[in-house]
Amino acid sequence: MRELYEEESAMPQGTTPWLGSCSAQERVVGGMDAEVIGPVMVTGVCGFIGSHVALALLRRGVTVIGVDKRPFNSTAHPVVQLRDLHHQHGLRLLTANVDAPEVVRRLAGVSAVVHLAAATDVGASWGPGFVDHMASVLGTQRLLDACVREGVPRMVAASSSHVYGPTRAGIGREDLPAEPTSPYGVAKLAAERLAVAYARRPGSPLATVALRFFTAFGPGCRPAMVVPRLFRAVLSGDTMPLYGDSAAPHTWTYVSDLVDATLRAVTLPLDPGQAEVINAAGPEQASLRQVADLVGDLVGRPVPWEAAGKRAGDATGTRADLTRAKQVLGFTPQVSLKDGLVRYWQHMRSSPHSNRSGPVPGAAVRA
Repeated sequence: MRELYEEESAMPQGTTPWLGSCSAQERVVGGMDAEVIGPVMVTGVCGFIGSHVALALLRRGVTVIGVDKRPFNSTAHPVVQLRDLHHQHGLRLLTANVDAPEVVRRLAGVSAVVHLAAATDVGASWGPGFVDHMASVLGTQRLLDACVREGVPRMVAASSSHVYGPTRAGIGREDLPAEPTSPYGVAKLAAERLAVAYARRPGSPLATVALRFFTAFGPGCRPAMVVPRLFRAVLSGDTMPLYGDSAAPHTWTYVSDLVDATLRAVTLPLDPGQAEVINAAGPEQASLRQVADLVGDLVGRPVPWEAAGKRAGDATGTRADLTRAKQVLGFTPQVSLKDGLVRYWQHMRSSPHSNRSGPVPGAAVRA
């Protein structure tokens, strides 16, 4: 494991070649001026949401310590932009596991940890693949333990709507019992509960916010996710199986809304020992079939699909209750499903690093 891109440049605060300069209004993060925020560590910085969060913080002039066990050689957007910024002011990148000694050393003086590193494949969480998910849980505990030792005041951790399982009327609300139906959901719930326990431990300097993300999409999302699969199917003409109940509604979330919720959680006024669990989701629901129709409308021809059976771990219909998100974070999602799909389609057409090629496996709402 090695540290990358250690040298600082004389680049003015808040300026990067890809992101550009920020206005005073843009430099406000979650209602707090970026100048009063110390460095923020982002784990899973090479991942879909982590890379977007890191870029958003950098754009607002916040120093970012990015951590990922994968090397920073991905061609995915926006990891390419992160790599392009490696000599610019405000960015440090570490290739390491979240509990590695060099990561722990960097926690001193950090104002918040945004913990997004985790195993993400729902289907692979059954059987031997669960080892990766348990490693994510153990890594979360070790990182929490290090945060307490080093006096880090805040952790924002990514949880998932998969912790809910089937709920009354399909509504995901934070005060409802969590009944995950996949090992992936169990692992996310365990990590979430660890964050709460470490915050509430007597004498802990830490406050935590666990954000339950609902079905995310946008530039840089994994090729195995639903939206890229649908676009690949319509572009290739290959018939795509839709697994599970393809008529059940799900809450779809464009990545910029998840970034907004995350930044608000970073700067939420909390005392040591406080722990919050909050949904983070888009403004509307649609079934997989309806999303396929929207994708077909954008491209100009229908998505070829066929109904398939339900698989273990396939999500049932979910609707995010955003009452607490609005009350606690002041968060209201801004990007509709249709607008998000338009943005993603525009990105696919303009970016050489988009998910336009590759096989088209069957799809279900699984993450």
